[in-house]
Amino acid sequence: MIFLTYDINLLFLAASIGWVFARLMRYAVHKRGDLLRELTFSALFLLLWFLIQRTLEPFILTLDRTPETPNLVPLRGLALMVRRAIAINQIDTWRVVIINIVGNVLIFIPIGFLVSVLSPSRHKGWLAILLGLSISLTIELIQLNFIIRVFDVDDLILNSFGAWLGFILFSLANQIKAIRSVFERIATAQRPRAWVFVLLYGAFVAAAAVAIYWIDYNAYLKIPQ
Repeated sequence: MIFLTYDINLLFLAASIGWVFARLMRYAVHKRGDLLRELTFSALFLLLWFLIQRTLEPFILTLDRTPETPNLVPLRGLALMVRRAIAINQIDTWRVVIINIVGNVLIFIPIGFLVSVLSPSRHKGWLAILLGLSISLTIELIQLNFIIRVFDVDDLILNSFGAWLGFILFSLANQIKAIRSVFERIATAQRPRAWVFVLLYGAFVAAAAVAIYWIDYNAYLKIPQ
């Protein structure tokens, strides 16, 4: 099996520089900004990178790997894990199952919360679920080429549920007048064509990721076989 270590640190550096440049350019174009919104946006940016660290490490690609059979049946994998845990009935086994289930939910709660805070849309709940599902699906597809990773539809369900819980947490906090005023300030500070910015920045990161892969792959080809 042929292994290739992906330089994730270089991608993080490129994405961070691009992020700072993009935010400064957006401020220069529209001549207005809000510190709270920038801090919230930056928190979401760092959270997404933490998510990448947790879900894709050790960042080792297998160039000749035959993808494992994906789990496309909703809740089948979860049911199988629980049945095995019941059969084995050991604390360590139950700990792994609980961490896997609860962890997949908890890690997406802040995403649903922050997206709801940032968006002025009235349909924040659907937006949180859709974005959570999109991020989760992207990660699952990328994982197909990483070692010890496999596509699992149950992860999509748990991640989307976590994003929805983040929206619920936002809705509860939004009932407090002082907090609601802060949320409204952050949401209304959104500048025009926000989704265009998100798509363009996403395209930049994707292009940087491909370029770094190409660099790593060419470096691998130069290693005496």
